[in-house]
Amino acid sequence: MFSSLSLFSMDIFAEQKKDSVDTLQDPFSRGILKPPQYGSSLDRIKSKNGRMDDFRALDDFRYYRVLGIYENESKPFSDAIEVNTSEKNAASYNAYYISLGTFFEKTLAQQTSRDFIATFNMHLNRRAIIAANKSSPRAFADRDVKNKKRSIEDKLTYEVEYGPFNNLDLATATCYFLKSRTNQFSLNCDVIHKRLKHKVETMQDTANSASLGLSQAGLLALKDSSLAFNKQVLMATSATVYEGEMLGPPDFFIVNINQYGVYLASKFDEVMLIPAVTFPVNTGESLPASAPGAPATPPSNSPVK
Repeated sequence: MFSSLSLFSMDIFAEQKKDSVDTLQDPFSRGILKPPQYGSSLDRIKSKNGRMDDFRALDDFRYYRVLGIYENESKPFSDAIEVNTSEKNAASYNAYYISLGTFFEKTLAQQTSRDFIATFNMHLNRRAIIAANKSSPRAFADRDVKNKKRSIEDKLTYEVEYGPFNNLDLATATCYFLKSRTNQFSLNCDVIHKRLKHKVETMQDTANSASLGLSQAGLLALKDSSLAFNKQVLMATSATVYEGEMLGPPDFFIVNINQYGVYLASKFDEVMLIPAVTFPVNTGESLPASAPGAPATPPSNSPVK
């Protein structure tokens, strides 16, 4: 009698403990909004993806797992390039650029570009550009230099930019991503420059890539789907993604891939990271009974003393 009562009490305690663990595992189950820092997009317009079987449009970044990172070691981003935006280039098309500052002295523009490259060296997948423009008015009146009036060629302003981007939303998202890395540069992400792109700004085969699969959380979230996914197929599913592509909830772009993982950002000033290394999650359901850390449960056929 005493043994049966003890076992019954232990069952009640285990059930109460299970309820407590479930509550702690999902503190947002009571309707609290999950910000992007916790792995989900903000509840805004177009926040629903529509298809549960679209691997590239999962609504929670925690469902992704990094399988491999592939960095291009030959990226030519260690030096700024210089262009004259007043020159006509018939082969060019309009592109978008993040402004890093406007200067009247070329040496200041060069120093700013060097500081920018040194600060963001592991996050760059575009070029720092010093764009000279002789059509911009000077902020002060012309002065004589050694009794000689300045020539029209000397009236140049120098715009330090980062780009080019073929997509305005990608340029804005990248600006917010860089802004989140440091406050050293005063970036105005609401104003993205648009101008003709020069041939020397063209980049080929410079984007980093990553191989992504479903994380443990993703597998658990999809296993009971009404679409009846095959568990083995889910575990083997993967995709290769590149910098500049869209991934996850709507409006998120891959803005950088490096040794730390896959960085994403949106035009709404949301920044996320799919880390290259994560801890395994012990849900009890995903571990065999003999695995370390698995919940200890007595065999169902064990005799009651």
